[in-house]
Amino acid sequence: MEKAKIILFLSLMLLLIGFGLLFGYKGITGNVAAENYTYTKAVCNESKYCEDYEVTCNGSRTIFMKPTGNAIQFSEDWNDPRNKDQIEKTC
Repeated sequence: MEKAKIILFLSLMLLLIGFGLLFGYKGITGNVAAENYTYTKAVCNESKYCEDYEVTCNGSRTIFMKPTGNAIQFSEDWNDPRNKDQIEKTC
């Protein structure tokens, strides 16, 4: 019986130490994770020249827009199939 108590006590101590190390390395701060996300978007001008940008957002705020180097020149009769909100909104 005494041996079982010692084994139980040591097991609980090891478990507590394990949890302490796990949470210590994770760095729990209580801060909410940032909602940053990145996607690509075509930005077109009046002459139907469209260039792709990599857009980085934080929630609904644009943080950064970087050109990808990909572009295309459409013909004069081309119409952008996106609605106005999709064309103008970045995040």
